[in-house]
Amino acid sequence: MVKGFIIAGTHSGCGKTTLTLGILRTFKNRGIKVQPFKIGPDYIDTSWHKNASGVDSVNLDLFSMGEEIEAWFWKYAKNSEICVIEGVMGLFDGDFSTFEVAKKLKFPIILVIDTFGMAETVYAIVVGFKEILSKEKIEFYLVLNKVSSQKHLTRLLNSLKKFKVLGFIPKNIDFEIPSRHLGLYMPGHEGLKEEKLQILSEVIEKNIDLTTLLTLKSSKDFSQTKEPKIKFDFKFSSIGIALDSAFCFYYTHIIDMLKEKYKVKFFSPLKDKNLPDEVSAIYLGGGYPELYAEILSENSSMRKNIKTWAEEGLPIYAECGGLIYLSKELHFKNKTYPMCEVLPVLASMDGLHLGYKEIEVLKNTPFFKEKTKFKGHEFHYTKIKELKPIEKVYRIVNQNGALEGYFYKNVLASYVHFIN
Repeated sequence: MVKGFIIAGTHSGCGKTTLTLGILRTFKNRGIKVQPFKIGPDYIDTSWHKNASGVDSVNLDLFSMGEEIEAWFWKYAKNSEICVIEGVMGLFDGDFSTFEVAKKLKFPIILVIDTFGMAETVYAIVVGFKEILSKEKIEFYLVLNKVSSQKHLTRLLNSLKKFKVLGFIPKNIDFEIPSRHLGLYMPGHEGLKEEKLQILSEVIEKNIDLTTLLTLKSSKDFSQTKEPKIKFDFKFSSIGIALDSAFCFYYTHIIDMLKEKYKVKFFSPLKDKNLPDEVSAIYLGGGYPELYAEILSENSSMRKNIKTWAEEGLPIYAECGGLIYLSKELHFKNKTYPMCEVLPVLASMDGLHLGYKEIEVLKNTPFFKEKTKFKGHEFHYTKIKELKPIEKVYRIVNQNGALEGYFYKNVLASYVHFIN
């Protein structure tokens, strides 16, 4: 059986990520071979997982992976000593919730409760969770977050004598990850120093029952699970992938599968003047091009090389931030920044666009065959204005057949982040 557990919460912001990072860093310090996972489509938490553990974190998205979620899990879990799976939102939130994944993978749940401003009331909350979890025979444990004093802890523990409490996180620890428009800041942001992770690890060592944590495991046998497949259908042997602070949203399982099939070279549109040598396609992922718009715009050599590559009919696959980079120009904070001018569109800031997408491809491209169906999501604060009509080759099945996926020569660009 695979050792591990799912860290879930009563709601977003209750402390799931804090506990997850503390446990990952503690396991790393102990020399335990841990494999982190994140439920749902999330790039930022997984980056923090890697920062804490030194291991690439893998997303488990039930909407996109469906029945293959077990195969994707096993592909990465089989070489680890223990798996730490961070949930999304509150435990039961959404059709593809942490709870639904827990039922698939059969792992115990560590329920994080933000106890700020409550004491005995915590009992009623836990009873409600127990009623649902017991019906599915899912074992669960508690971690109490933001405990303000020893007296507060005593009151909480007295109320929870019937439940398994693994420990607590005090309210006054010096650890907080600030947020911005796409969520938490990425690792490496000024003020998020390495020593803060070490402080968090010390808190976990002192206050959490790690002995019990290290015994938890799934009741499911994954050993006969088949190798998962990916729906990319590239016709080339090598690919250059943009990777830097502006283009940093990539899923581990996709990059790994590309590495297994093709020769991969990474490059930086922020720093490099030229595209990598000996590649036959370019992949521009999502990220924060708006935050680095001036630097991207000033790197005219790279922009011209991207433009030339596209005009010569060479393949480019772009998602979200990559789409913005291929636009004529980007409007951000009352300034206009020239981009690669591959697509006749303008990009500008807008409200939040968020949701799952089910895509049917309408024609053959260098990346997908006609009639291929795949699933993904969009998450952005920008919008695109077309300066003239441009071919679209994605039909969004779960949006009444709306069209997306800009196609020009052999360039395919979209707001949709491919998952599976």
